[in-house]
Amino acid sequence: MTMTTKTPVKSPFTQEQETVLAEWTKRYPYKNMGLIEALRSVQDWHRKISPEAAAFVADLFSLPFNHVWGVATFFPTFTRWKTGKHRVGVCHGLSCFLAGSGKMEKCLEKTLGVPEKTATPDGKFSWETMECLGACEQGPALLVNDRLQGAATEASIAKLKDLK
Repeated sequence: MTMTTKTPVKSPFTQEQETVLAEWTKRYPYKNMGLIEALRSVQDWHRKISPEAAAFVADLFSLPFNHVWGVATFFPTFTRWKTGKHRVGVCHGLSCFLAGSGKMEKCLEKTLGVPEKTATPDGKFSWETMECLGACEQGPALLVNDRLQGAATEASIAKLKDLK
């Protein structure tokens, strides 16, 4: 009979962050119910979900890595690339595409000075195309920091630079 010992997962978090993550395992009747909130915390702190962070969270929640990674890669709230402090999204679903999302994508790239899924050098902004945001009547829908802003226009995109 052979015994295997589990190698502890190296933490990419501060002690304070580890405490916050551990709290999510205790908040609900079942430990795994806090997984999405824990991943939201990771996204907020690191502005992405790295495999190392997912492995630590998986260990903390006693879940297989593939389960946590599957959640982190399924929901568009979570990214594997480092986002800017202000995460900007423009819908490119069919209605928004027909309403001019392609033009707004070019405007975002020009205004922010970076291609899609790239943070600005100062880390202040990043932008990305997103699937249907459920705001077809406001197409092309613009999302800033998970808040719907209405229809994207050249003027509304220019105002993004005013965000602190």
